[in-house]
Amino acid sequence: MQFTEGRDVDGGYTELDGYKQPKLNFTSSIPPDRAVADSSMARLPHKIDVHHHIIPAFYKQALSGIDLSTKILFPSWSPKASLAFMDSHNISTAILSLSAPGAAVAGDRDDVRALVRTWNDYAFELRFAHPKRFGFFAALPGLDDYEGVVSEIKYVFDNLEADGVTLFTSYGGQYLGAKAFESVWAELHKYNAVIHVHPNHSFAAPFTTPCLPQPLIDYPHETSRTASDLVLSGRKRQFPNCKVILSHAGGTLPYLADRISVLSETIFAGVLDDGQSPSAGEQVMEDLKTFYFDLALGGSSTVLDLLLKWAPNDHILYGSDFPFAGSAAERFNATLDGYQMESQVKNMCYQANALQLFPRLGLHDQ
Repeated sequence: MQFTEGRDVDGGYTELDGYKQPKLNFTSSIPPDRAVADSSMARLPHKIDVHHHIIPAFYKQALSGIDLSTKILFPSWSPKASLAFMDSHNISTAILSLSAPGAAVAGDRDDVRALVRTWNDYAFELRFAHPKRFGFFAALPGLDDYEGVVSEIKYVFDNLEADGVTLFTSYGGQYLGAKAFESVWAELHKYNAVIHVHPNHSFAAPFTTPCLPQPLIDYPHETSRTASDLVLSGRKRQFPNCKVILSHAGGTLPYLADRISVLSETIFAGVLDDGQSPSAGEQVMEDLKTFYFDLALGGSSTVLDLLLKWAPNDHILYGSDFPFAGSAAERFNATLDGYQMESQVKNMCYQANALQLFPRLGLHDQ
């Protein structure tokens, strides 16, 4: 793969003849690692944003060769823009991640692996420059590239000390509970990994009309499908060390959870009920509630009413979906900040629950 020389908005990386290690030289006017201190938000707890994307120039360049007719829009981004957004929304730390369509845009296996490695090194350098402000979920090759995935898992945890990894909802027409991916989950289990699951385009519902781009409706459904697949396949219970965060308040899962669990009594009773465990339906509901749920694009009062009632409150996390959410992030954040809930619960959702998953972030305050 050949790339023209590029330069990030904040200066600092150069690419010639393929992917190269990013060299960051931030000159942001925002002091690095400054705690957010806007007096208008002083009464609200600081947020830890677990759903915050970055779009480095080298990734945008990789996107230039693909068909974007599916209406995924890629906004401009820079480290300055992330920091400015964080400061204006009372976000102390953002865990950075790669959004759909991910590294698959690079094409063949070797190029995908190279793009993944470059993105991970870039995110590591960005966290190194702003250790109190940024963490990162490492990118991985497609799960059907088992050798490449395992190699990258070891690299990001052993060498980069990544805060977790990003997985997409499906790979090659299979959801995350597929038997083919069992060995990947076993590897993540060894590292007690935090996994942020982000939806990608549905293989079951191809783009059909400009009125229904997949992020509008299908992305929440894809999250629900892969979460249900993880539970009903037994994969979620098989690897309890893996802490799995579902994007966008779990998609439609909280709404469908009772339907899934009740119907599983009939459909899966012979598979899930071993006579020693809870009934099939009870077991399914129990496992569905072991997921974590980020609030990206889910900060409406309707969603919050349901999620806070159904999900364990210590499994709800703040997320912004910056920069893809655009002006919607402003609206959902305003609703969330104004939503009436006990101060302890709000603190849990904004930061305390995330600190349980990422305890290193709490060390910065000591």
